[in-house]
Parts: sequence; C-alpha cells; structure tokens
Amino acid sequence: MKRTVIIMLCAICATNTFAQTAEIVEIQLLSPPEEKVNFGGNDKNAAIAAIHYYENEEGKKSELFTVDSILINTVANGIKETLESSPIFEYADIPVFNIYSDTAMMNEDMPKEELDIIAEQTGAKAVIVVEFIDINAQYIFEKSKKRPLVTNVNFTVKINAYDVATGNKAMKYTGKDNIMIPASYDEDGTYVPPPKLEAARRITAEMIGQDFAKRIIPTWETAERLIFYDSYYDNTSSKLRKAYDAATKEQNWSNAAQYWTDALEESKTKSRQAQIIYNIALSCEMLENFNLAIKWLEKARELNTKIDESIDEYINILKQRIEDKEKLDEYFK
Repeated sequence: MKRTVIIMLCAICATNTFAQTAEIVEIQLLSPPEEKVNFGGNDKNAAIAAIHYYENEEGKKSELFTVDSILINTVANGIKETLESSPIFEYADIPVFNIYSDTAMMNEDMPKEELDIIAEQTGAKAVIVVEFIDINAQYIFEKSKKRPLVTNVNFTVKINAYDVATGNKAMKYTGKDNIMIPASYDEDGTYVPPPKLEAARRITAEMIGQDFAKRIIPTWETAERLIFYDSYYDNTSSKLRKAYDAATKEQNWSNAAQYWTDALEESKTKSRQAQIIYNIALSCEMLENFNLAIKWLEKARELNTKIDESIDEYINILKQRIEDKEKLDEYFK
C-alpha cells in the first residue's frame, strides 16, 4: 500500500495534555468507493469514456450554453484527473477519454445504442454522463458593503455512470448543496478577497467531478495519526529515540516496533507505558496488521491514563480501516 509519512513538527496535538509529547503523522491511505464500476480490470485495451450533455429547462441549447460548457468540461477534468490518479488506472494503464457533446437531454437515460457507439470508438467498458449541471454564485458582503467576505455557491448536478455491456446505471449521483468560500488574510494581515464568481463556479465544478469519481473508484486520501514523543528521546542512544528515528526518518516500522517493545520492558510509569504501546499500535497499523494494533490499544486502555480518549478514537479508526480493507479486497478481486 502506498504510504507517505510526514512529521509536522509545529503541529502539536490541540489539547494541553499532549503539549510537547505528541506529534502528528500524515499518511496516505487507500479509500474504498461507494459502488464498484467495471472499468475493464487489467485489460490495458479497456477504457472509460466521459460524455457530457447539457440540459436546460427547455431541453435545448441557450445563450448560456458556452459558459456552462466550460463548467461541464471542468467537471470532466475533475473526474478524469481523479480517475487517472487511482491505482486501478495507474497500474492497469487504463486510458480515460473525454467525448464532448452539445446534445440536450430531458432527464432520460443514456440510450444503449449511444453507449454502443462510444464503446466501439473507444473500447470503453463504462461511460460517465454529466446529464445536468447548474451552478450559481454570489457574494456575501460586510455590513458596510465595502468588500465581500464570502463567495456563496449553490449547485445542482446529475451524473450517471453506465455499464456499457448491460446499458444499466452502475452508479447514479444527484447532488444539491451550498458551498461558502471565504475571504482570507495573508501573513501581513492584508485582506485577500474570496474568489470571483466565475472562478468560484469553476472551483465548485472541479470539486463535483472529483467527488463523483471518488464514489466509484479507490482513491488515495490523507489521514492523520498521533505519535508520542518527548524530551526523553533526546538521548540518541535510548531505545525510544531509535524507535522514533526508525519510524519517522527511515520509515522502518518493523524496527520501530521492536525498539518500542524493548523500551516498554524498561518503562517504569503507566503514562509512558501507554504512550509506548500506542506507538507500537501505530507501527502495527503501518504494517497493515490492524487486529494486532487493536489488541495493543486495548492493553494500553487497561492502564487508565490521560490518553484513554485518544486510544478509543484510534480503535474506532482501525475498525473502520478493517471494514475498508474488506471492501477494497472485494473490489480488487
């Protein structure tokens, strides 16, 4: 499993309990999709094609078509980039095509004959159809009305993924939501306005595409974990320091677990024991042994220390990872 570990030295845990004793580890985890869509497996000649339709209230093109075509293409780019970054496309080398159309549709399913034509042209096993999109943006101003505080975006979108072989919908998504993109301030305290209306619409369109793609493919997601560390680690010859270096500098979690296990035998206080056990559990997770990690955490929980709340949260995270792994194993069969 792909994994990137970054120690955020300035990102100490928010609670005072952990001040100067815990750091945040960022890792990349593979997240399962909501639905499984057939993209052709390991067949390198297989493909997914994205075809985009625009629909307005009258069911025909309008003067706004050019503007909204840009938004549809932006949704398509969000879908395409997210698909191509997924391991099933990266490792199987599945090409992704964009086919653009200005044909209007009135909430009808994609005709099977249209799917067959696309499949013949591209070899696609699945076709994604952006059937409807409506994105509106407006500013929310300060009371003085001198400058905008937020760009408020409302959107409605309908996207479907079709299985070419059957003509059935493999995934359907109808989204309706509100997004607020606030103004900010730079390091000098200078006001930075929220995005302009058209920019906000495009940002939202790309986000819609990314969100839909994540619903049908495994994707890499950034997650955070705690790793316990304190001034005792400054002794470069200590087992705790060796464990910390093995984990964060060498990313050798097997060696780190061994050093922490050795250090646990020498530890005198319950507080330090709980922290070391927590780190051992982290090593187990990084080595993809989730059940063993939970067993270590349950052992730490028996010590009744100030990190019990973090232990409980971590156990829940690991239980979710076990469920996700089952879904991913099923997906990659």
